[in-house]
Amino acid sequence: VGLAGLLQSFSDLLKLVIKGKSVFQFRDWLSWVGVFLMIFIACLYCVLFALQDSGGSSGSWTLWFLVVTSLTGYGLLSIGWGSYNKFALVSCVRSALGS
Repeated sequence: VGLAGLLQSFSDLLKLVIKGKSVFQFRDWLSWVGVFLMIFIACLYCVLFALQDSGGSSGSWTLWFLVVTSLTGYGLLSIGWGSYNKFALVSCVRSALGS
């Protein structure tokens, strides 16, 4: 795919976001908010680790890491709650509580 496979993750992410219904239903927006929140969290992780590697981080790097990690639960819960499947809701609750 290019650059030793680094672009494969990005292409899978684009496929996940673009593929789907083009017409939003009532609860569908909550699921989309969760997906975009998870994408934002992944970008925040990249920024945090880049700052840590460059040596420009402050002493509160661990605190920021915990803040970003706590946002993961909200993203997972909104994806599960926005789905129309109760099994998806239960699995997202399990993974949010397990993280």
